[in-house]
Amino acid sequence: MVSLKINGRKIKAEEGMTILEAARANHIEIPTLCYNDALKPYGACRLCVVEIEKNGKTTVDTSCTYPVSDGLEVKTHTPRIHEARKMVLELHLARCPNVSIVRELAAEHGITASARQMGKDNEYCILCGLCVRACNEVVKAGAINFAGRGPVKMVDSPFGETADDCIACGSCAFICPTGIIKKNDLFATSFCTPGGCEQTGPQREILNWKVEHKLKACKKCGNPYAPEPHLEKVKREKNLPIEFFDICPSCREYPVVDQDKCLGCGGCMENCPCGALELEDKGGYDKKAQLYPQNCTACHSCELICPMQAIS
Repeated sequence: MVSLKINGRKIKAEEGMTILEAARANHIEIPTLCYNDALKPYGACRLCVVEIEKNGKTTVDTSCTYPVSDGLEVKTHTPRIHEARKMVLELHLARCPNVSIVRELAAEHGITASARQMGKDNEYCILCGLCVRACNEVVKAGAINFAGRGPVKMVDSPFGETADDCIACGSCAFICPTGIIKKNDLFATSFCTPGGCEQTGPQREILNWKVEHKLKACKKCGNPYAPEPHLEKVKREKNLPIEFFDICPSCREYPVVDQDKCLGCGGCMENCPCGALELEDKGGYDKKAQLYPQNCTACHSCELICPMQAIS
């Protein structure tokens, strides 16, 4: 653990944490636009800047990328920081005057309009990079990236054409703070030619990347629940039974552990592909399997491996 001060308050933080993480763990709010817990810190939006005093020197740096260390003194809302954030928000407001999150943050900092000389582009993408990073770091599809530089910089598919690597998982639309990425699930689609129309069934479209993929239907309820390329990618990467990909999350039956039958051997835990089982130590040799449904994919591998049939 390391000790530091934030706004004069002495706090402790785990080694390896950033100033932003330490601040939020202690209920000290620092505004951000490009930060997400699931992604590596990026420092693009510059809203999370803070004053950092170390060894008698004061600097201004992004709190999402600056690691904590002993003796740091951090100030999050000084006049200097307030002016720096105001400038950043004025630029965002000039580019994206109709984006709700930008307008809200600007209003919190006393900005109702950007300077006239900045002009207004009326864009909705704030170039935070969240969608690009989610696609590359988490989904690992690599379907989109930044294109262009300076005032023409944008997020786009390769050469502005259909994103062939897009699996239509929707992560980009989910993480986008402005709502500019459009994901639509269509439950009745047709492919039409001069010779007539052919029913193509339910599909998901990501309009920004010119992508359409068929949605797979659940074998139990019949409802479409996920794009087929998304399921195929998970199937290649995860050690899950084939049956897992035929049933939607709502219809999956999650296993139950019979504590009286459980020996605590740990076989289920060691063979669980998603870490949904742990041995709960009750002291001594009394250990029982504990299921965590939030991690469980209902593949029932544990049921097959249990020697005492304690899982059903």
